[in-house]
Amino acid sequence: MPACTECGLLEKKSSSFYCHRFEKEINPQALGAAEDCLYFCRPIYEEGEPLTPRQHLLMQNKDFKSKKMRGPV
Repeated sequence: MPACTECGLLEKKSSSFYCHRFEKEINPQALGAAEDCLYFCRPIYEEGEPLTPRQHLLMQNKDFKSKKMRGPV
């Protein structure tokens, strides 16, 4: 399973990390324990530059909404 440090939703701050999915600070020691995250997404690159964590979150939310089960039409 990929680690948090490879996730597109993680933003590196000066002394810690910020997870945009859970909107919380994560200290570097806790990153190893978060390997089973269901919301992991690989970074997406456009024109050689990675999207920002906020852009990754918006794309992931849109994807989740499109896959949401809907009742009878």
